Amino acid sequence: MTISLAGYHWQHDESFSVVRENGYHGLQILLVQTDGIVKIDNKTYHVSPNTAFIIDSCVPHALFANGKPYMDDWIRFQLAPGEREMFDELELPVNRPILLGDDDTLTTSMNLACKLYNDPKIDNEKVYHNILMVILLYLNNYSKTNEDQIYIPYEKNLYDLRKEIYANPGVQWSMPQISKDLGLSVGYLNKLYRQLFGTSCMNDVYTARMQYAMELLSDIDTPVFEIAEKCGYNSSEHFSRMFRKYACLSPADYRKKLIQN
Repeated sequence: MTISLAGYHWQHDESFSVVRENGYHGLQILLVQTDGIVKIDNKTYHVSPNTAFIIDSCVPHALFANGKPYMDDWIRFQLAPGEREMFDELELPVNRPILLGDDDTLTTSMNLACKLYNDPKIDNEKVYHNILMVILLYLNNYSKTNEDQIYIPYEKNLYDLRKEIYANPGVQWSMPQISKDLGLSVGYLNKLYRQLFGTSCMNDVYTARMQYAMELLSDIDTPVFEIAEKCGYNSSEHFSRMFRKYACLSPADYRKKLIQN
């Protein structure tokens, strides 16, 4: 295996798009560093940062920014005669996304590969072969530890959204506004959110508010109407009904129970 071209942290504006109808003659390791859209062989993936692909030779693919600046790392490489069988035996996750989460091992390895490729003092095919093998084996092992993982578009955005909901339960959360902020339809957002977390977005809002209310009720000097406002409710009556539904006690009775204990 030998590297034919390599790029690290290549940046593009929000209008970036490139369509490669016939792919490349040779393979490519692609690491998308931002939100983006990747189309491979008639399949479309809305990817979150730190998503990798191994794209096979001559496979049609296209890359697009997703309304924001786009950045990626990439290595194009060629197999030496006789290496295709070895490559196939690795059973690599080819032409599909590999979600790496917060693991920065790949970008570090690709940075090193790019430095080696651009170093005029390095002209050793074994060096290129070995760094590529390290990267491919890493991707193979990483994907096998996540074999049951289902690819969900906008996964990082949804995790960020859920974190924000629980951090700020008093915000006037609404599906139309959330959907608008994410650029999704309400129905599609609900589908993705339930697929990822097993519950609806607004049920998480409700749960976050009730958990916050329980914390606030431990302070006996804070009036219930004030707690209701802090939890995003415009009336203490509505808040009390929702709290009773969640805790099987009224806010006042829940507070009494806390004092008694």
